[in-house]
Amino acid sequence: MTSTTTAGEKTTSTDTTTALAGVLSFFADYGFIFILGAAFDVLRGRRTAVQAALRLAALGFPILIVTTVAKQIVGRTRPEGAEGGPDFVRTPRSPSFPSGHTLAAATAAVALPATLGGAVLSALHLVGVGWSRIRLGAHHNSDVAGGMAIGLFLGLILRPVLKWIDTCSF
Repeated sequence: MTSTTTAGEKTTSTDTTTALAGVLSFFADYGFIFILGAAFDVLRGRRTAVQAALRLAALGFPILIVTTVAKQIVGRTRPEGAEGGPDFVRTPRSPSFPSGHTLAAATAAVALPATLGGAVLSALHLVGVGWSRIRLGAHHNSDVAGGMAIGLFLGLILRPVLKWIDTCSF
């Protein structure tokens, strides 16, 4: 599918899918989507600011530690072209395995949802993030699969911690 921009440049659906992958990857970077979700919970009155901050820390620090340690142990190089993608997407500098974006999305998909709707949205987010990392050339398929597996396991460990935080009066 080809279209023309206002500047007369030809674009293709490939450009559109790369841009979509870039947006998904951008919002998954540094847990940005989790921060937005935590802020939304506070604004809705579902959690206190302290609970939201503690939940972010309880989720974020283990994800960071597990991802960093796994990447250093495995040390896999990125696929060729990993520095491609939209300008607003950060160029990866760490080893390739596991995909940290996917690991974080998988951890959140298990640890965070309190409703069926939340679980469905989290699962869609996980699939989208994994696809985006492969689409942008930042990871091999096995990096994403490994990040997903590790993240699902980590989410099972962290889910009771987050539930406990929710029961505390802060």
